[in-house]
Amino acid sequence: MTDSETFLAPWPGVLVEMKDFVDLWFLANGTRRQAATVRIFISKILVAQAKLQPHARQFRASIACIPNCRIELKGTDLAAHKIEIEYRR
Repeated sequence: MTDSETFLAPWPGVLVEMKDFVDLWFLANGTRRQAATVRIFISKILVAQAKLQPHARQFRASIACIPNCRIELKGTDLAAHKIEIEYRR
């Protein structure tokens, strides 16, 4: 199963919203759902590649401590940033 959310806030402030979403998802779901993969898609339309770092690296480090979960950070051609959390019940 997958939960997802899209984000349109300006870069790099959007990363705060995205981090809050991930934190709140895990807090709300506790042990009811076990996340397997968290996919973060950064919109190439909204963020030029030259402006990604160091923000993307810091964001990845801030969510890297999620136990038993694979983190994927990818670019997308969508007009919004997106997070998908794939989980098992």
